[in-house]
Amino acid sequence: MTVMSAPRKSTWIGFSGFLRLVTIASVLISGACFAASLETGSGKMDVPVTVRIDNAIEYQEIAGFGATTLAGIMLTENGLRDMLGATLRHQAIKAVYHDVGLTLGSLELWLEPANDNNDPMLINKDGFQWGTSNAMHDLLVRPARAYGFSNYSLGLKIDMRRELRWMEELRERDYSRYLQEVAEYVAAGVSHWQEITGAAPRLITLFNEPLSGNRELRGGSKQEVVDIIKSAGERLRAEGFARTRFIVPAEETVAKSIDTIESILADEDARSYIGALAYHAYPYDSAYSSVRRILQTSGRGLPDHDEIRIRQRLYELAAGYDIPVWMTETSEGPGRADYLFGSAENLRARANHIHDELVYANASAYFAMYDMWDRQSHDAHFKDRGIDFFSESSHIVLIDQKTSEIHISGIGFAIGHFARWITPGSLRIDAVSDNKLVKVVAFRSNRNNELVLVIINNGDFEADIDVSLENMGLRGAVNGEYSDTSNRWKKLAPLTPLNNTRFRLTVSPVSVTSLSTGIIELNDLPSLPGVSPARF
Repeated sequence: MTVMSAPRKSTWIGFSGFLRLVTIASVLISGACFAASLETGSGKMDVPVTVRIDNAIEYQEIAGFGATTLAGIMLTENGLRDMLGATLRHQAIKAVYHDVGLTLGSLELWLEPANDNNDPMLINKDGFQWGTSNAMHDLLVRPARAYGFSNYSLGLKIDMRRELRWMEELRERDYSRYLQEVAEYVAAGVSHWQEITGAAPRLITLFNEPLSGNRELRGGSKQEVVDIIKSAGERLRAEGFARTRFIVPAEETVAKSIDTIESILADEDARSYIGALAYHAYPYDSAYSSVRRILQTSGRGLPDHDEIRIRQRLYELAAGYDIPVWMTETSEGPGRADYLFGSAENLRARANHIHDELVYANASAYFAMYDMWDRQSHDAHFKDRGIDFFSESSHIVLIDQKTSEIHISGIGFAIGHFARWITPGSLRIDAVSDNKLVKVVAFRSNRNNELVLVIINNGDFEADIDVSLENMGLRGAVNGEYSDTSNRWKKLAPLTPLNNTRFRLTVSPVSVTSLSTGIIELNDLPSLPGVSPARF
């Protein structure tokens, strides 16, 4: 089926009447989609798949792809312990930030297990633990910078369950003082990071499921979330960090995130401190948490209608305030993997998930769970719980100290099909396939004069694809790589375009293909009026 959404008129633009247009479009073309998905006896499509790319219809600006950032260190009673060593660390960082190509992250920092002093307006630097943040910088951020990792946020999360549990009693006894202490905690972390790096962070991850899922504000409320944002934001401005913004609220589900976001955006002061609106793709076993469910729904051209509708609601809400949307966590959950670690199903399912978050939620960023996870940390964390190390398929890489090997996961390979090709700052532009099992998403980089396509073939057939461009021209050969049941990121032979607006290629069954080509924008052609097609 196909739905209609409004074209982008600026970086962020909302739309109305979505559900009505879904019904109309579904009736009009569902038969055509079914016919186009038929196979021949040879296992190849009997008609080519037609793909149209329209440069005149623009959507969101892409911030990049990332994960919650760990550094392979463990905080113990005896101080920090390096779980990796120099050789494995170098290999892991290269795999994450060079091979997969992550550009975003949220640095996990732990700073204040006890109150630094009795005056929240006076930061006592000796009352904070700087070991983790220093190690994060020295052991991960600095070496990863060589691979382009620079657009990270500080994970100064307000978590009453663990590090900041000392604030719980204060919250009940003196709420105003509690807000001041929270603001001091954030300001101290930002100040220290500027000291060790020479630059203030652009973004702060302030929450991670505060009122749902983890419930890190234990007993908190939406008003408390708003109050914390305002208090911390005001403190940062007073300390001279006027450009630093927050990523919030990162609730467990899209629906709960919207519920909290509405309270934040309703407060003009709180709204002024927001850099991105974040959400997670849970609960476990849901349509975008479970790999099996992704393949049963979106992977068959039948994405879950309720999940799509709620993402379109988030899209519209964020567009109304010109604030980007980030999907900042997804995971099957510990020990819940539907397929073996190296299976092609993991890769293709997460590629479908990325496509859907970018298209239906208009997300500017997509995050896996962790950038890296090692066997020793796993054994310590899940001691006696019987959770196999290689069931952890939602992290970018697994580091096995037993064998001294680095393993890129299915979600890592899937993200790589986007992150290795899409330059941060690129715009998603309109891409339409006439076959519901062949998904296409397109991006234009003005900086590089480049067009990038990611094509997901969910069919058990080899497919000939005829790509045509509108409102732009091709410049040079088309290069790319693909993954299927047997290959990962295998280089394609360069494709020669048929003319300056068309090229053809054949994609393998159940595969993901990334393509790149130079473009010439045809600015003298008029923009198309009205609505534009997107896929459902």
